[in-house]
Amino acid sequence: GCALSGADLRGRDLRGFYLIGADLRGADLIGADLSGADFTGADLSNANIGQCNLTGTIFKDANLSGAIVSGANMDDLGDIEGSDWTDVIVRKDVNDKICARNPQGENPVTGTPTALSLFCN
Repeated sequence: GCALSGADLRGRDLRGFYLIGADLRGADLIGADLSGADFTGADLSNANIGQCNLTGTIFKDANLSGAIVSGANMDDLGDIEGSDWTDVIVRKDVNDKICARNPQGENPVTGTPTALSLFCN
């Protein structure tokens, strides 16, 4: 539940960090290693997580609306149930892979279904 809104965390090693319920609105995490980090219930709206390693990163119930993810390694995301990806531009092949996992749930804050926010069919 830490308040890191607008924080500059570029290039930081945050592997395995517990950022559960953290306020990271507009934070700059470009190039950070977020592998295995837990962002359950975190607000990452409008954050820059581009070029990050997101291997095993948990975004359960997180709000990522408007976040920048360009160049991020999203090949093996962790739990994304209930996450909101509204207005997040995800490369089509990556988005298809995420949708193939049949994402479930809806974000408890925004009420947006995960699958709908990712434009899954």
